Amino acid sequence: MTMHPKPASATDRPSTKKATITEDEICRRIRDSVLEQRLAPGTKLTEESLCSVFGAGRTTVRRAFLLLSRDNIIELQKNKGAVVASPSPTEAQEVFEARRALEASLIEKAVKKCTKADIETLRNHLALEEEALRRADIAQWIRLTGEFHLHVARIARNEPMYHFLEQLVFRTSLIITLYGKHRRSAPNCKGDDHSQIVAALEARDSGAATRILLHHLDAIEAGLNFGTRHSGQDLHQIFHGAQAS
Repeated sequence: MTMHPKPASATDRPSTKKATITEDEICRRIRDSVLEQRLAPGTKLTEESLCSVFGAGRTTVRRAFLLLSRDNIIELQKNKGAVVASPSPTEAQEVFEARRALEASLIEKAVKKCTKADIETLRNHLALEEEALRRADIAQWIRLTGEFHLHVARIARNEPMYHFLEQLVFRTSLIITLYGKHRRSAPNCKGDDHSQIVAALEARDSGAATRILLHHLDAIEAGLNFGTRHSGQDLHQIFHGAQAS
């Protein structure tokens, strides 16, 4: 009996449809660009421009806008669309005040709860920071230095405090991009401070960990110049560059 091959089903056939970007992916790309201090405060984000940059539909972009506005990364302005948040000098000072209070509490909790695995995770992260500097990948290094603070916060195992700090870290990146004296050419976080914080956590020295952290945040704030405001860049250059890196 002649056997005829069974026609391939829809699930068997290789898909030729191009994957559609989601609002979560758009949010991730914009958040990364903020953390890397490539997307400047005040940059206008129109639906049309992001549809063109990401190849997304308007509905997807609108959903991404809502998610980003919830985290205070963008501001939705009536009849003007969305713009990257642009903190005022007063707001900048309030962000650092909030970070000092919040992170001092988080690091005390982290000292009590950190495990050997947590310390190993932090040391691996420090190695990534050093590698990014060695390769002169400043964008990645800037993002990693911001993420270090979130790794420490995660060890504290307090979800509400972690998510609050996450918003403050994004706001800090916007503040440094806007008011940083030397912008991306000067470190906004010193790796040596990070390594000292890890050493204090490993030694369970709460006093030293808190002291180093607060000095660290003070130094970042001292590196701001509220008389200077930097402008934005072309969106295609920002996001296509991020995708390639």
